[in-house]
Amino acid sequence: MRFLFFTCILAAAAWGQTGNGTLTGTVLDPFGAKLGDAPVQAKSVDSGRVYKTMSQASGAFTLADLPPGAYDISVNVAGLKGYERKGVAVPASKQIPLEIRLELSSQLSTLGEDPVAIATFSRKHAPPSGPTPRTADGKPDFSGIWWQPATVDPGKPEWLPDALAVAARRMQNNRIDSPQSHCLPGAVLRLGPIYELVQSRDFMVEISDDDYPGFHQIYLDGRSHPKEPNPGWYGHSIGRWEGDTLVVDRVAFDDRVWLDQEGRPHSSKLHVVERYRRPDRGHLETVITVEDPGILAKPWTQVRNSELAPTEEIHEFICNENERDSTHLLGK
Repeated sequence: MRFLFFTCILAAAAWGQTGNGTLTGTVLDPFGAKLGDAPVQAKSVDSGRVYKTMSQASGAFTLADLPPGAYDISVNVAGLKGYERKGVAVPASKQIPLEIRLELSSQLSTLGEDPVAIATFSRKHAPPSGPTPRTADGKPDFSGIWWQPATVDPGKPEWLPDALAVAARRMQNNRIDSPQSHCLPGAVLRLGPIYELVQSRDFMVEISDDDYPGFHQIYLDGRSHPKEPNPGWYGHSIGRWEGDTLVVDRVAFDDRVWLDQEGRPHSSKLHVVERYRRPDRGHLETVITVEDPGILAKPWTQVRNSELAPTEEIHEFICNENERDSTHLLGK
């Protein structure tokens, strides 16, 4: 198993007031980046009642309306088991700030996570400096292996009620229906822990280290989407250049793929636009806009940054090889 450790910094608060309390704070990854999509849980030591929330893309979370008392706080990311912080005091009518920083150990993981990818992610180092590489025709060259993107601007998605209800059911059922847990591709917006871009004049291939099959093509030869595209797990992707920015247009996604790691669904109208920019050798900026009137009240835009990982490799990942985890998945 891979174990996640966290440290909590709590502000002192006085007891004896009336009303319920609140835990609020930020979840950070092992390298200090703000971590979204992390399930945060507080279990009352006295009553055993469990309170749950998800961290936002900014890493922020809030557990409100907690009766005064002691709570065991736990975080489980993408189905991985984490350690608990026991006996966190929540006084009446107080808001307690809590910073959670996850750390990777040398232990291996379960439930389909790739131990090679975990070891790779734990060896992150500073990206190289230098000018933006360019192809023979002068276009920026995005080729290279990149660390999992960090969200620097999460945007403000306005989910429709049906989308929130589906996501809530999936999370409450311990993500047992997650396609990735059954050796099918991960969520549309998921990448990492490392990924590779291989660029040529007519197409670019994106390869994710621990996904299966983990690759899809982006056509750069000027073609349009088919009039009747065949839905795919990675959709159908075409790209065009706007100066030094590569604009990738993705449509026609398989109904079964999740939109994100929080279990949000999508409709047949899902349209994703990714704008890639490489300002220098070591950094890649991506602006992602999600349009889907079936799940969102309006288009949602977020900004991600990736750092180059020039010493890393994408390793072979065959999910079905000796797969033994799916039979142990339990819902509620």
